Amino acid sequence: MQRRKIVVLGAGPAGLSAAWRLSEHGMAVTVLERDSAVGGMGKTITVGPYAVDYGPHTFHVRETAESRAVIEAIKPFFGEDPLVLTRGTRVLLRGKEYVYPLEMLQVLTGVSPLLAARIMFDYLRATLKSAFAPPTKEHSFEEWGVRNLGRTLYDLCFGIYSARVWGLPTSQISSKQAQRVAKLNLKNIILRTFGIRADPATYFTKYMYPRRGISLLYESMADAIRARDNCVLLNAAAVRLERASEGITRVVFRQDGREQTIECDGVVSTLPLPALVSMMQPPLPASVSAHAARLRYRSLKLIYIALKRPRLTDYHWVYLLDEQFTVNRMSEQKNVSADMIPSDRTMLCIELSCWRDDPIWCAADEDVYRIALKDLLQMGYGVAEDEVEDYYVTAIPTAYPVYELNFEDHLIPVLAGVHSVPNLLTLGRHGLFLNNSMDDNVLLGMKVADHIADNGLVSAAWLEQMLAFMNLRFQGK
Repeated sequence: MQRRKIVVLGAGPAGLSAAWRLSEHGMAVTVLERDSAVGGMGKTITVGPYAVDYGPHTFHVRETAESRAVIEAIKPFFGEDPLVLTRGTRVLLRGKEYVYPLEMLQVLTGVSPLLAARIMFDYLRATLKSAFAPPTKEHSFEEWGVRNLGRTLYDLCFGIYSARVWGLPTSQISSKQAQRVAKLNLKNIILRTFGIRADPATYFTKYMYPRRGISLLYESMADAIRARDNCVLLNAAAVRLERASEGITRVVFRQDGREQTIECDGVVSTLPLPALVSMMQPPLPASVSAHAARLRYRSLKLIYIALKRPRLTDYHWVYLLDEQFTVNRMSEQKNVSADMIPSDRTMLCIELSCWRDDPIWCAADEDVYRIALKDLLQMGYGVAEDEVEDYYVTAIPTAYPVYELNFEDHLIPVLAGVHSVPNLLTLGRHGLFLNNSMDDNVLLGMKVADHIADNGLVSAAWLEQMLAFMNLRFQGK
């Protein structure tokens, strides 16, 4: 019996998980990855004597049967003696560190009495307004924040920071962005403060991590795919999807400067939706292309700074909430795995969001480094410029989908148009325009493979399943 031929576009967490699972189901799989290594944003790179992630990225451990089944299936790919970490996150606010998720007593005692009074007054006013006013739909992230937290706490903890991260006033960001913080209201903050378990849907306290970097997980998956006589092609960029009435029949890609063609029975794509739509031949309806052009992705500059000291903090991530900062977040790789960094040095990763038409996107690496260094020096950790041993700057063009107001009015027609092609199925952060986590993407990769094995390449049924999944995530579940 001839094996079904599937082309997977993208070798990130979702694409590789799908390809590995499809291989397990006995299908003939070819993965096309435009980069020179697998992993997508879940990748480990080498900078001199340092091994560092794009992040770092860890694998969430959710307390669900589905999550446990996923971890059991992929655990061999983590290598020997994988780390199980407890979340270590802080926020810098008004020059002080706070535990994240926020604990209200810490915030109220950390700020001035006047500001603490304003926080409480605004929250009580917002609560009373919500209790007695007719229910209204929260369209923007700002409306959600003010309604649930009060103006003062929202501005302090989310408003200023979110506008910087997403490059838009929060009045222009959809309330769907609250998926990551939907359970952060004062009630839950107070419950956590007194040790009472609040709803944990948007918080994960446990992570798994390979000792030598997250790339090991995906390199091991790629090895397993190849072991089944399937292909993972690197430096291979898809350029055209040729289709007939029955769906996509051929995928054209460019590798080593020349175009090549693969005949296929179906395609699984993790590519950004606008890029995917542009590859279709013949084209999808003009309305689909017009909607796809309205979907935007935020870009990211990653600035790695090596310091001549063994460690700067004890945390995995530090979020920078104050208006004085240009960058968003700092992480310290050694605190995730000490095996990746020399014992007498540490390496920071500082993240800076931008649009690709911003001057910073095309700026020289030294100029970008100087912006990050300026913020590092004013974080309050006592870093001196002469402690810097080296730096390295890289960039991610499409890091995060941006949930602008009414983005669903464009997203749904694009997903419907793409999945009108009978044998084309999309998934992953870019393929669904969904700001989900790495464990979600691995889960979806396994799900799409099982869907194809059980039901065939049925795009419409897969889209229905994904819309239900996305709705749960938009609710913070």
